[in-house]
Amino acid sequence: MGFSKLYFYLLLINTSSLILVSAKNETRSALDSNSRNVVNVGLILDFNSSIGFLANVCISMAISDFYSKNPHYATRLALHPKNSKNVLTAASAAFELVNEEQVVAIIGPQYADEARFVAEFGVISQVPVISFSVKSSSLWPSRNPYFIQTTLPDDSQLEGITSLVQQLGWHDIVVLYQDDTDGESCTGFVPSITDAFQKASIKLTYVIPISSSANESHVWKELGNLWRMPTRVFLVHVTSLDLASRLFSLANEMGMMSKGTAWIITDALSNSLSALDATTIESMEGVLGIRPYIPESNNMEAFRIRWNTKKYLLMQQQPNYTENIRSGPDTDCLRAYDTVWAVATAVENIIFPQVEKLIASSATITSSRVSEAGPELVQALWKTEFLGLSGEFKLEHGQLETPVFEIINIVGKGDRTVGYWTPERGLSQKVVSAAEKDQAPVYSKPVDQVLKPIIWPGVSTDKPKGWDVPGMGIMLRVGVPDKPGFREFVNVQEIGDTKKYNVTGFVIEVFKAVLHALSSFNLEPEFIPFVIVNNSGGSNGTYDDLVNKLSGTETPEYEAVVGDITIRAHREKKVDFSLPYSESGVVMVVRAEPDKLKNIWIFLKPLSWDLWLAIVVAAIFVGIVLRILERRLNLQRQLGIILFPFAALAFPESNMVGNNWARFVLVVWLFLAYILMQSYTANLSSILTVGQLSLSADIPACAGYQDGSFVKDLLTKLRIKGTGYSSMEDFDKALSLGCKHGGVDAIYDEIPYIKLFLHKYGSKYKMVGSTYSTGGFGFAFPTGSPLSKPISEAILGVMENGKIQEIEKKYFGEGYASGYQSQDISRDSPSLTSYSFAGLFTITAILTFVALTCSECSVLISRYRNQHVANIPVVPPENDGQDSTDQDEILGQEEGDQQQIQEPTDTNIDHGSGPADDEVLHAPMHE
Repeated sequence: MGFSKLYFYLLLINTSSLILVSAKNETRSALDSNSRNVVNVGLILDFNSSIGFLANVCISMAISDFYSKNPHYATRLALHPKNSKNVLTAASAAFELVNEEQVVAIIGPQYADEARFVAEFGVISQVPVISFSVKSSSLWPSRNPYFIQTTLPDDSQLEGITSLVQQLGWHDIVVLYQDDTDGESCTGFVPSITDAFQKASIKLTYVIPISSSANESHVWKELGNLWRMPTRVFLVHVTSLDLASRLFSLANEMGMMSKGTAWIITDALSNSLSALDATTIESMEGVLGIRPYIPESNNMEAFRIRWNTKKYLLMQQQPNYTENIRSGPDTDCLRAYDTVWAVATAVENIIFPQVEKLIASSATITSSRVSEAGPELVQALWKTEFLGLSGEFKLEHGQLETPVFEIINIVGKGDRTVGYWTPERGLSQKVVSAAEKDQAPVYSKPVDQVLKPIIWPGVSTDKPKGWDVPGMGIMLRVGVPDKPGFREFVNVQEIGDTKKYNVTGFVIEVFKAVLHALSSFNLEPEFIPFVIVNNSGGSNGTYDDLVNKLSGTETPEYEAVVGDITIRAHREKKVDFSLPYSESGVVMVVRAEPDKLKNIWIFLKPLSWDLWLAIVVAAIFVGIVLRILERRLNLQRQLGIILFPFAALAFPESNMVGNNWARFVLVVWLFLAYILMQSYTANLSSILTVGQLSLSADIPACAGYQDGSFVKDLLTKLRIKGTGYSSMEDFDKALSLGCKHGGVDAIYDEIPYIKLFLHKYGSKYKMVGSTYSTGGFGFAFPTGSPLSKPISEAILGVMENGKIQEIEKKYFGEGYASGYQSQDISRDSPSLTSYSFAGLFTITAILTFVALTCSECSVLISRYRNQHVANIPVVPPENDGQDSTDQDEILGQEEGDQQQIQEPTDTNIDHGSGPADDEVLHAPMHE
């Protein structure tokens, strides 16, 4: 108790000293007013409002502080306050200030609709209108050179809000805004935030306008409608503290401030949190807010001390305003303080004329005094720069430059800063310095690594997922197709006569696996059959009719449709689909039975007729060449030597030819024949492997499809006569009969069905190419359903961990995934042509001619030598030994050549003419 009294006495002493200082300053100002140039400045505010009252206090403190710090200035501002409650009083106040008080500038007014009229009046009179509280983006100073905003417009925070929502991973949001007298500042905010969200791919699911005068029952009703929607991210933009208090109190009472929800408030409310009562702040726990960052400084600390003193004096003198001043200076108050400093600085830097003139002789609403100092004062204000209490004061195009925004989190009885946002770098945990502004954004990292830990509604540290299903934990109504065939995908069986169903199958198992992957949800599906076609031919409709159950009414019949539903363009326009979980495309199946009549001559198929002819011609040509090269053999062998090329393929003996050049030609032929045989073998293997499909045309005369499928429309477009079947057994029977016997020549269906069909009847049929592209199977949801994106993400997880492959094996058996082959029927002949081996034939012919030429040249040279030796005279024995030696060498060489020619004959044929030849050879020597 003693400490409280001591604190009270110290505060009273401090207050008394400040009062004396203030009195001295006011006295000094009064004394100096006679020697200073007094500049009249108007002030239009709603002094009965909290913002107007606090701003007036800050403005009076700003004038006192400014001239205390700058006593040498030649000018002094003289304020002329006018109270304004509506457009009419604001217009009247502006007219009196301009014409009677002859002000050079007007600070205010407080509201957007008033500012619009006063700004137009400022253009007529050339009097600058400076507003520190109007944030409407529609009042752009670029359209009115005499209107200056010394506060941040609403759209300056839009990029920060958008970045915050994006980084938190939310894709849908609801906006609640204030719609009443000051409607321009709020209603103008909605189109701006809508455009910003659209550019960021954020869906604005709902917009709720609430008047500040709305009673609690109306607010309760609007919140109830909001709570029944799946979106759980709410953006609140209100200026009325009373409306904000009722809104969050009722939301807390309804359970809308519980775990799983996310609330964001704009600077319209976050700037005035200190003015809210403690009960309202407690109900707002977990709310995020964005507001301009007010840097800490020595001037700010000193101002707070003086503010507390001022607050104490006002509470003693004016008890009725205790509630208005209780909280302390807000952002608007600090902006008003800096505005006065900017005006006082600007008027000091210009020269004021001594006489002002009127447009007309009498001052009326249509005529007004024109301020000659106005244009120069506007230019001076645009050039004024200083560090004020609210941060750096610098105007750009008549507006305050966008500074740093801070992200706040309401916890307990107050708020705490969890991060900052700047246009240059985005989100960060600390204030970005001027040197860091040009660096890359930091919000590319996960938001948990960028912002400080956030306490969410419900005192939770888990980030809300942004959406919820109303009544979560209750059965989720899911429509499923019911048809007699292909029950491996969806199998609906009624349990007795209970109208309850046991639904199983591949698709159902995949859907349950996806729901299980969504561990944060408690969704239990309730499957409701929709008959596509039954054994008696009746049905509830087609697949399109089933999908349409999700659209067209305010309350869809189903909350999801699960089955073998194909994603198609016209369906995507009506509903939302998840990512596909199966292969896509429509293919054709035909019989794979070979034509037995053509198989008799299939051995001729690998090579074309011209290639067969070229081989025969080449063989004869090589045989003739070999006949020429081997012509010195006896006649019995010469007659059959043409068959040597073919014989060499079967009996590659080294003694089939005797001449070296003939051996060379035979090697070239064997090389050619080896390549031809390998090509023939490869092409024949390919023909026998692929098989000859029985389809005789690119488009079959008639084809089958699955009942209820969109493939029927596809066949109609292709002008193919189509017949519907309901099961794989029907497909098999129809294909076996063929089109001529009441069946079909082909089956058109989607890949998952065809894979299952071929897995069962794969030995009889072949799948032929891809005929038509589709989106694959997917789960369908009503447009705007919050389930579509989480389900898609869960499908990716199920596919990546191999769960879908396990389900395929369970319902389709082993080998399903690879139990089919896609083959394209070739309409061109698969035979190899002579053109393919033209180069090889050319090389063979050239080498054969070279060998033949060389062989004949060798024979001619040998004969020439023999004739030359026969004409040489016999040398007597007594002659020089050298001549005898040369003659022996010549004779020995000729004998060697003759022996080379006769070598095959000595091996295989008895000529009996060896001595005779020797006699002939040596006959001239005996002469």
